Amino acid sequence: MTSTPTKTAPAGSDLTDEKYWDMLNRKSVSRFFLLAALSDRPQHGYELRRSIGQCCPGAEPTDAMIYPTLKILLEGGYIACDVESTGTRDRKVCRLTPRGEAAYAAAARAWARMLPWLQQCVVDAGVVEPEPMRENFS
Repeated sequence: MTSTPTKTAPAGSDLTDEKYWDMLNRKSVSRFFLLAALSDRPQHGYELRRSIGQCCPGAEPTDAMIYPTLKILLEGGYIACDVESTGTRDRKVCRLTPRGEAAYAAAARAWARMLPWLQQCVVDAGVVEPEPMRENFS
């Protein structure tokens, strides 16, 4: 006879809670979605958050995900940012560089290899087809 441990998961890491998986998914795809949104058009941080949230409900990144990621992408030469003044505010509007376009294409190829396996696991788990997503970030 085997025994089942009765320990409870630490707060925020209960693998039976869909909110845990939503958070994990959001973290893992936010950089990819950010590149995808910038491939459509140059955008500032708030605009990126809104674009990703409208395109991919449930995947909307937090400010704590967007701004550090933008900094990493800027330092890596994947994006370039221009300061635009709008009244009393200055906003950094970011766009993909050729290196960023190459990164987006590489990420898309990597996700394309993974998606069929993810979809099969979803089907194997008995989950019905997910709701359709919008086609772009505009």
